Amino acid sequence: MGVKCNDLTYTIVNALTVRVGGGTKTLTAHKVNNVIHSLEGPEGICISLGLTMEIRKVKYKVNIIEERIINGILIYELSVAKRTKSYTYLLPMLGPGKELFMTDKLVNVFVKTQNHDDCIGLLYRFSSDPLFLKLEKAFKQFSYFRAIEDTDPYHVLFVFDVPKKYRRIYNKFIKGKYSKFPQIYKLHILDFFNLDKHSQVCHILFKTEKRKELLEKILGTSLPEDSELYSIIDERETYDPSIYKPKKLL
Repeated sequence: MGVKCNDLTYTIVNALTVRVGGGTKTLTAHKVNNVIHSLEGPEGICISLGLTMEIRKVKYKVNIIEERIINGILIYELSVAKRTKSYTYLLPMLGPGKELFMTDKLVNVFVKTQNHDDCIGLLYRFSSDPLFLKLEKAFKQFSYFRAIEDTDPYHVLFVFDVPKKYRRIYNKFIKGKYSKFPQIYKLHILDFFNLDKHSQVCHILFKTEKRKELLEKILGTSLPEDSELYSIIDERETYDPSIYKPKKLL
């Protein structure tokens, strides 16, 4: 369900992203080096990087603005951040399926926070929903639960030790060795997110020829046979409050 404003609609996609639809042709995208820095429209509408917006009482800090065409219709997506690799490849270490994790409120997953190294950190949007409070209580019962932090008035960070049985896989993940995961864990990742053999994640884990050919076309070069088909993790896998903490609304 979207919120209508000046013929634009603002629809929450997930804990990271809001979609702007409706009268998007009235907006002008200002770009620098092909990156959108702001959207301007009639009646003083201005959505710029760094702006904090409130949609249905949820605050989103706009760090990314992307233009998309969906079914022939122009839309813009305003995001706090991109999903981390840890979200896809480490979250399954903590449970049997994503339905147990209230992923509609899960912002991102990290390998490091300001106060914790060598961990799995889950950043959530805080909620007074009884189901969320029940989830918080359940997390504290996990044998590998380490800490809970109220990072700002709108978020809460749960920090876990890496379960012992996944320690070697965690280390392979840190080194970008996705195809070296044991097959049983590869299949667990696919089951956890209900992904099939056509998904990008499957192509990465099982190093398919289709994925290799696509990367070679994008990079304009041949890849050695022992190459992984996904980039190694970077600083985005470390929780940075300056990215996720909303600014005060004017």
